[in-house]
Amino acid sequence: MRWVQAVLGVAVLSLMVAGTTWADERGDFVLTLGNDTTSVEHYARGKDRLDVDQVGRSPRVLRRKFIYHYKDGSLTTFSMVVTPPGAEMPTQMIEAERDGDSLRVKTQTGTAAPARSAIAFPAGALLVPGSSPWAVYEGEVQRLSRSKVDSLGGAVFYLGASNLERYLVRRLGQDSVSLWVSRGDLFHIRVDKAGHLLGSLPVAGTFRVALSRPASLDLDAMAAGYHAREQAGGSLGMLSPRDTLRATLAGGGSLVLDYGRPAKRGRVVFGGLVPYGEVWRTGANAATQLRVDRPLEIGGNAVPAGAYTIWTIPGASGWKFVLNSETGQWGTSHKADRDLFSTDMKLSTLSQAVERFTITVEESPTGGVLHMDWDTTRASIEFAVKQP
Repeated sequence: MRWVQAVLGVAVLSLMVAGTTWADERGDFVLTLGNDTTSVEHYARGKDRLDVDQVGRSPRVLRRKFIYHYKDGSLTTFSMVVTPPGAEMPTQMIEAERDGDSLRVKTQTGTAAPARSAIAFPAGALLVPGSSPWAVYEGEVQRLSRSKVDSLGGAVFYLGASNLERYLVRRLGQDSVSLWVSRGDLFHIRVDKAGHLLGSLPVAGTFRVALSRPASLDLDAMAAGYHAREQAGGSLGMLSPRDTLRATLAGGGSLVLDYGRPAKRGRVVFGGLVPYGEVWRTGANAATQLRVDRPLEIGGNAVPAGAYTIWTIPGASGWKFVLNSETGQWGTSHKADRDLFSTDMKLSTLSQAVERFTITVEESPTGGVLHMDWDTTRASIEFAVKQP
């Protein structure tokens, strides 16, 4: 409890001084996924300190306070306090301290005892909360703007991960840079002469949010509004919830398919959000998992009973269905050498747009048809159950 009080004390003190002269600059960011606002935040930056106040909306509305301290450009300490709007006690608190080439992290969730961990963390590495990386990224873009080099990069640790990633910021023009992260994310970002982030375009990866920089925003009012909307049943919820499809096969067998269900959110889906000609996880987040307890035949290919992952290659005039022998992997970890086969799918146009990606099975006496629906596109493939 003393540790809880100490962390809360630091957060309260930081809130008190956020408007004082220590901060050299302040700014605001709004993050959107398609036509939905996912988070808003305010930051205050000084020579050796960065404070970020954020309101996130998924999976529920939460306020987060991040405090970074630096020495000679390297992180020394970090703290995070997560609190639901209107609540006095936080739901999670994290303290991190760099000790030599290690980062020691203490995490407390609810009333549970603190959990401790450590990770290799060289001087100059970035620490980035996945829910709010932008003020930290902006610091690197400003560093690039002050230099004469065309690019800079280094190690980055995403809070909660078990290993370091790499990042690279590169000049694209007088008013733009690219930001690449080794986990697969790539952004093109508009900047001003001082390196402030003005707007972003997600080019690749799974973190497909877009950034804008308003002149100002009322964080308290927005938090109250989002909370009221959530209480009235208007929660944003999980951005891409998992779903499990279960179907009974001919002869009494079963098919189980587990997949993530991203939403359209006003975006161009195929040929935009999902590029043509590239392997797609066929959903969101973790790879789409398939388990069957009877042997099947798909596109003339024998599929023994067992567990697999499904991948697809969407195209403007045709899709490919790809079955892979690896299971349990993340959706960006497709290994082509584990593919069992690929085969054509049938394309058709739906009369009404489907907002959230949906997979269904149309059962038949001999097997069935697997339908994948999103926006106005339906991709289908037939399968047959091989009888003993």
